[in-house]
Amino acid sequence: MNLTLRQMRAFSVVARTASFTLAARQLNLTQSAVSMLVQQMEDELGVKVFDRTRNAVTLTESGRQLLPLARRMLDDLRQIEEGASDLRTLKSGVLRVVAPQLMACTWVAGALARFEQAHPSVGLRIVDGSADDVVSNVRRGDAELGIGPERATGEDVTRTFLMHVPMRLACPRSHPLAQRQSVSWRDLRDARWVVYSGDFSRYVEQRLHEHDASLSMQTATEVRYLTTALALVGAGLGVALVPDYARTFADNFGVQFLPVRTPALNREFFVYQRRSLTLSPAAQAFAQLLKGQAKGR
Repeated sequence: MNLTLRQMRAFSVVARTASFTLAARQLNLTQSAVSMLVQQMEDELGVKVFDRTRNAVTLTESGRQLLPLARRMLDDLRQIEEGASDLRTLKSGVLRVVAPQLMACTWVAGALARFEQAHPSVGLRIVDGSADDVVSNVRRGDAELGIGPERATGEDVTRTFLMHVPMRLACPRSHPLAQRQSVSWRDLRDARWVVYSGDFSRYVEQRLHEHDASLSMQTATEVRYLTTALALVGAGLGVALVPDYARTFADNFGVQFLPVRTPALNREFFVYQRRSLTLSPAAQAFAQLLKGQAKGR
């Protein structure tokens, strides 16, 4: 059986108007086209839905029983069309994003606030974890978009460059270097480090060796989350290299943030998504907002 929506619309409108002529006007079709659609429907169903006389068009018993079903299907279609329109125009939908914990509550929080102000009907679902978890969350489908530093993606996840983020030294405010305007890596030769990401530590070690083979990081403590690293730095357990956006929490943890030179380090941050999967309208709009915010840093 191959019923069409055009046939059901014609059936419903003819039933409501009791006239092929009036139905044709409402459907912007010719009377013969409406008659043909109803005839095709009857042929597909194998039953007559209208009794046609010279002066009247009336539903048959089969037509009376089938009409509520046809109208229900047309109403479902209308709801689908309206739902798609709401998604397309961001009057509904859900935005699912994953970002490192501290980035989520600072830089990303600002972007989310602007997005919510522009599209208040879109729900927000934020996964906040470690930077090392961003790609895996996108891969599993826990989030449509991931925001974070450079990580290996594999074949099923792709990334788009977002921005460069300067890395700063975080040290206790009682540290001998805390009053400096900036510090060099040679000043940190004997420092003990609080490390919060294996991938990031390897990146720093590589950059240091490229600059000076004698430079390295002596790990004192290793944690998973950047917030924990900042707390340990503030407690005097060592120093850490952290992204610039973490400065928001300097007072909370009692740490000082200093530029690092020779070499200065910047991290590339990316937007991650599943390869070959179409983003929802909400995710597309948020990705554009992120790019605009990154340019305005």
